[in-house]
Amino acid sequence: AGATRRASLARRALVALLGWQLALAGPAVAAPPAPHLPVAARPDTTLLVLSAASLADVAPALAERWSATSGVPVRVSVDATSRLAQQAVRRSDADVFLSADEAWIRWLEERGGVEPSRAVRFAGNALVVAVRAEEERDLVTPQDLLGLPRVALAGENVPAGRYAEAALRRAGVWEALRPRVVRAGSVRGALEWLARGEVPAAVVYRTDVLAEARVREAMELEGPDGPVGYWAAPLRTSDAPELAASFVASLTTPEAAAVLRSAGFVPAAPGTEPGSVPYPEAGSSIRAASPPPSPGASTVSVRSAIVRSLVVALWATLLGFVPAVCLGWVLARREFRGKTLLSTVVMIPLVLPPVVTGFLLLTALGSGSPLGNALARMGLPVPFTLAGAALAALVVGAPLYVMAARGAFEAVDPHFEEVSWTLGLSPGRTFLRVTLPLALPGIVAGAVLAFARALGEFGATVVLAGNVEGETRTIALAVYTLLESPGGERAIWLLVAASVTISLLALAGYELLSRRQRVRLEDRGGR
Repeated sequence: AGATRRASLARRALVALLGWQLALAGPAVAAPPAPHLPVAARPDTTLLVLSAASLADVAPALAERWSATSGVPVRVSVDATSRLAQQAVRRSDADVFLSADEAWIRWLEERGGVEPSRAVRFAGNALVVAVRAEEERDLVTPQDLLGLPRVALAGENVPAGRYAEAALRRAGVWEALRPRVVRAGSVRGALEWLARGEVPAAVVYRTDVLAEARVREAMELEGPDGPVGYWAAPLRTSDAPELAASFVASLTTPEAAAVLRSAGFVPAAPGTEPGSVPYPEAGSSIRAASPPPSPGASTVSVRSAIVRSLVVALWATLLGFVPAVCLGWVLARREFRGKTLLSTVVMIPLVLPPVVTGFLLLTALGSGSPLGNALARMGLPVPFTLAGAALAALVVGAPLYVMAARGAFEAVDPHFEEVSWTLGLSPGRTFLRVTLPLALPGIVAGAVLAFARALGEFGATVVLAGNVEGETRTIALAVYTLLESPGGERAIWLLVAASVTISLLALAGYELLSRRQRVRLEDRGGR
């Protein structure tokens, strides 16, 4: 009974203690929650600014200046304006859009990415023809460009590329110059080609020339409606709209003007309000050189891209047959010092980023290298040609080709070769009449796989061969170009359908040939 009484007292004491603690906590629980801090005041807020590529050197400086004042960290994402505009309507973490083209601002307004009349013009630039710093020949008029073998421009849907094309049309030289134009992914890409000596001239922004010591300005091109304009707008997707608006407003302050002027830009008038476009230093307000391409207005030819892809892939496959067979046989049948190193070198393009592979090929075969210079003198230039596109596709697809050939030779029983030798056939004739026929289905399967890989090659091709309509523009490059065009959806789907269909047929052929090889060897092994 005593134990029962003590347990009861303990339970009562525990209940009383819990009640007393709840009573103390009651006011805190019942009290209204602390007011929710606005997003703009949260200490973990970080502003994401999508910036045009031509602002790559100045946008971080502008962001750092504003961040030092507001205390809010800023991240800057740099790319071509056309690609950033596409991102701005699809991602929810971006806050500010810095555009090198008013047309893309209007495009965002139409799709609800930017509120109308919230954009502000904060800077301007000049379009110039640049040459290498050591170039002695001067280009005085746009007609002088017609004497050059190549001229580099940014892509036709990139603002710098469209401004350049419009300026050359106005000068009356575009149609004659068009076959010699090579397109880069951005204005910085065109400038890099020029700086490396792959092209004798490029149409770029003046600020890009000032930032690159290897080039100089030859002449200024007059745009269709005045100077190039840069626009900033807060995005509707921003979680911190007040901060985004504050950042945009800071771009027209005297402090920002000093940063822009030091980088070669023409700053907007101090105090420019969002939605207005006064620009006393550069003249009246500017419209884009041409509106974003509408459906059917793109210069991309679907048929030409498909044909070029098939030609490039076929040439890459044919050119790679002998090297793949030789390397596959050596790796399968021979043991020697350095075999591991050779196998590693062959496989390197499989793991390297294709853009890196393209850069290495451009370095080795460009006009600045002894080999590239010798080939050019022989009339066999590689960069910006169909041969360059085929070579890039061949190098990227070579590992798959060699791996398949090696596997095919390893699957051939060496006893067949030994029997052939005992019958009096030389090793060379044995290879041609016994080994190669037995391994051929596997080798052809590898050729089909390499063909499919070459068909989809992009990174190495765009660096080495460029994006030349009707010459080096393959399906992958055409899709890349059309993705920057608001009206390119229909053509993209046509190219995607063609690419998927051809690739599926190639992979189906690879599977059939691989199965045939296995069955054939199993039948011969069972005899």
